[in-house]
Amino acid sequence: MTGNVHPDEQTLRDELYALIRYLYSQRLAGKIIQAFEDAFAARDAHDRLAICAQWIDFYRARRYHKAMRRRRPTRRERLTPCSACGYPVSHRHHLWDIATHGENAVTVQLCANCHELHHLLYNTLARNSEHSRRLALRVLESPQVSPAAIQRIVGWCLAILKYEVANGWLEPYKVSDAWIEDRLRWSAFQRRAAEV
Repeated sequence: MTGNVHPDEQTLRDELYALIRYLYSQRLAGKIIQAFEDAFAARDAHDRLAICAQWIDFYRARRYHKAMRRRRPTRRERLTPCSACGYPVSHRHHLWDIATHGENAVTVQLCANCHELHHLLYNTLARNSEHSRRLALRVLESPQVSPAAIQRIVGWCLAILKYEVANGWLEPYKVSDAWIEDRLRWSAFQRRAAEV
């Protein structure tokens, strides 16, 4: 890099080059960075700042899309039993949703039914969805679903909600016992579960 680069420009160049190194292999990143260095050598400071700003926006968008790209489940993941009910094949469910957190390792293996139930319960509690609530209550009242599986899934939902409350993304009342009772008729479910 040039010795007489303005500190603001140096900060922008550092960010630009860090984005390039994140997105590309070491060899390709080196070539791209060298192309920028060659282009900067022929430009004045104002142009260099404008070029940096434009390309930083471009590479930030590329980084965002890369982070949001979902990894395909492996065969081993698909053949892993459901963590809630034990069904022999499962989906990889992101406890921290992809839309907010991008592809992440905070996952649990759930069969299709438990996966759907997790989303219904989460939407009932976090988003106050009446549609999800009606469906979730139907499942909670069904004798065909293991109470232990439901309790595990509700526990995971509550852990996520507490994390989101702690980060200021969700209203604190949405993890209160009164809210859970109101939305899920939780004490009635627990009574029925104890009778099984």
